[in-house]
Amino acid sequence: MPSSLLGLALFVVCLVPGFIYAAARDVRLPERTSSAFRETTRVVLASLAFDGIALAVFALIRTAAPGPTPDTGRLVREGWAYVRYDYGQLTLWSCALLVAASAAALAAAQLLPRGPGPLSVESSWWLLFGRYPALTGAKCTYVGCELVDGSYLAGVLKHFAHQAEETGDRELALVAPLQYRSHAGAPSRPLTDHQLVSVSARQIKFLTVTYLDHIPRPGQVPGARPEQGEPARSMPADSPTSTAVTSPVRRGEDPS
Repeated sequence: MPSSLLGLALFVVCLVPGFIYAAARDVRLPERTSSAFRETTRVVLASLAFDGIALAVFALIRTAAPGPTPDTGRLVREGWAYVRYDYGQLTLWSCALLVAASAAALAAAQLLPRGPGPLSVESSWWLLFGRYPALTGAKCTYVGCELVDGSYLAGVLKHFAHQAEETGDRELALVAPLQYRSHAGAPSRPLTDHQLVSVSARQIKFLTVTYLDHIPRPGQVPGARPEQGEPARSMPADSPTSTAVTSPVRRGEDPS
């Protein structure tokens, strides 16, 4: 560990690319809950990789055009004496290398896919509302929620909680056209006076999901009855789910 305040500051600065990489990955992909040791290791290893890439680029520039670059040989031999002598150029190049390493980390986080494995940490909500609609090319997802008290609520998915943990604290938001049924056996009615509704996962018994190639018009109920609903999109052959798009996803009495 660094023994001085300056050494600690340099150590933290060197970890910036790894932090950017980890934060960008968590924004793009479902949030994972990992131990502090694993998260720290991920940030440190990513920082070493991207800092190494930036230093390798600097070495190539130094070899091709040594004039505008700091003299690394004098820096190693003279240490702080050379830093005091050429602190302006050292500061400029240090900032440039840090920006380059951070930019490489951000680009890698956006471009590198998550590798396949025997176990998936992605939640069923992420698969149903994130991955499968992208595979089918659907423009919107129509979700029906059977609640634990027997009522029913349906609408076009607006957004949902992305975390990987299947907890009852998650929520999803639906937008018009909205349908509501107060209890089992009662007719469904449109909720024309509301634009958005939030549903807690703790209250959901199971979900029905329909992928549509268009945004339904007000008053239209996709998938209400096969003869009146929109044609269902079939899933690709390599999809891990059934080929039927509208199918109940059993959640159990306790979604957590």
